[in-house]
Amino acid sequence: MDAIKQILEAFRSTLPDGGKTAEAIDRGAPVEEISACASEEGLHALAGALFEACEEQLDSGDEDPPGRTVIDTIEARLREFRQQLPGGSETARLIDARASLEEISEAAQQEGLDSLASLLFEAEREADGRA
Repeated sequence: MDAIKQILEAFRSTLPDGGKTAEAIDRGAPVEEISACASEEGLHALAGALFEACEEQLDSGDEDPPGRTVIDTIEARLREFRQQLPGGSETARLIDARASLEEISEAAQQEGLDSLASLLFEAEREADGRA
C-alpha cells in the first residue's frame, strides 16, 4: 500500500482543490473510487499509475487459484479496469466487445493509458511464451 500512498501524495499536490479526484484523495476514499474519479476527469496518468500499483500489489501475493492462466488473470483485471473508464472511451468499447489484447492495448496507448498498454503487451508476450 505504500506505493499507492506515494502515488496519491505525488499527484495530489498537482490537483486543484474542488475536483472529484482531489476530494476523493482528501477524504481517504478507496483506490478504486479515486481511480474512477481520475479517469472521469481525464487524469489518465494517475488512473494508470494506480492501476499499475494495484497490479504490482496483486502480483506480489499468491491470490490466483492454481491452474489460472495469465490470460484469465488479465481478463479479470481488464473487467476491473473497465469500470474506471468513461463510456465514450475506445478502450472501454473494445473491452466490452472482448476484442483482442493487441487491439485493446493499442487503444489504451492512444488514450494515454500507458500502464494498461504495457501490462497488456507483457501479458501477450508471457502468454505467447507459454503457448
